[in-house]
Amino acid sequence: MRKSLNILVLTFTLLVCWSCSKPSVPEPGAAALTIPENRNTCIPMFTDELIGIVNFSWETPANTDSYEVVVRNSVTRTEQKKAVDLTTITLVLDRGYSYTWWVISSSNISTVKTKSEVWSFYIEGIQQQTHLPFPAQLKIPLEGQTVESSSGQINLEWLGSDLDNDIAFYQIYLGTSPNRLQLFQDNLSIPNYSANLSLGETYYWKIVTVDRNGNKSESIIQTFNISS
Repeated sequence: MRKSLNILVLTFTLLVCWSCSKPSVPEPGAAALTIPENRNTCIPMFTDELIGIVNFSWETPANTDSYEVVVRNSVTRTEQKKAVDLTTITLVLDRGYSYTWWVISSSNISTVKTKSEVWSFYIEGIQQQTHLPFPAQLKIPLEGQTVESSSGQINLEWLGSDLDNDIAFYQIYLGTSPNRLQLFQDNLSIPNYSANLSLGETYYWKIVTVDRNGNKSESIIQTFNISS
């Protein structure tokens, strides 16, 4: 009798705990960027001003209440960050530079913040004879990917482009900390490289693109892990 009573008490307790458990909180979705289009080689400006007005927009993701828009000058590395509730914003930017931009989604009921893809564009300069290369887009490994390798040999791939079509070479910067990247490989004429790295490590990397006029651009920094 006592055993049956204990079982009933345990069952009731489990039911109460199950019925009182909090439902999972939905995380904000990643914004789908729309304007300016990715890798827009030249946003035209119709004034003689040194600054340009650029419109940004994106599609509304699920479970999202507000956004932070981040626009980074690929040369000076300076950033503009703007908090908005709508899916559009207009920013004033310096002309003659390439930029990367992304959107961070937030929810009032979740502590998670979700980052969109990173897109790039270039704003037309004023009577500019040469153009800076676009920041390279890192393709392989993917951001945060765990790469399996028995030897530590990892294939790095990226995509580079330039309005003048005069890319001279690429530089690979790599390290185990995003704040201490070292020049790993110089004077690469092709956008890929097979690197011998240590197993079990987390690596950060970026690509610097250099054109024949000495103009440079830096990619974003991404990370990957290596497992055996």
